[in-house]
Amino acid sequence: MTDVEQTWPDPIVEVRRQPFPWWTLLITGLLAIALGLTVLIWPDISLRIMVALTGIWLFFGGLAQIIGAFLPTGAGVARSVLSGIVGVIVLIGGLVCLRNLVTGLAVLAVIFATTWILSGLALLIGAATAHGPMRAALIIVGALSMIIGIVFVLTPSLSLGTLVLLTGAGSLLTGLAEVGLALYLRKSS
Repeated sequence: MTDVEQTWPDPIVEVRRQPFPWWTLLITGLLAIALGLTVLIWPDISLRIMVALTGIWLFFGGLAQIIGAFLPTGAGVARSVLSGIVGVIVLIGGLVCLRNLVTGLAVLAVIFATTWILSGLALLIGAATAHGPMRAALIIVGALSMIIGIVFVLTPSLSLGTLVLLTGAGSLLTGLAEVGLALYLRKSS
């Protein structure tokens, strides 16, 4: 045994160094949960309604990320820029879905894949400077988000029914993870 004592950083200091405010994760997580539950409860939901719900979720999720990118969090400029870029892409995807539901259906899987991959990347980058349990939480949520996005990229021939179920399950899992992380961040602040 060694006499070296492992010290954990002060949680308040750790939370203040996060690249995004806790409430941005809470907003996107709650919207993802709502979308996921809606799709899983009514699997026969029309794809047009799903595209409209997705458009609303992406629009507000992107707006929350854009706002979060401009708030003073003590994070580096690169993380704020990446968060802003993800927010703009997500917001544009939401507007595309809301403007033309038929076109939105055609790009639905691409929007989900891009959103989840880039959001996961942003969280993994945030984990690089985090310490202790915060690092583990950011890595888990970021990896989960990226894995779901990669599944969408690698399986473009999914049937629409499978797409609906995978979207519901993916949104629910990602949303639960984001809400959990947001509540942890809030509790630590």
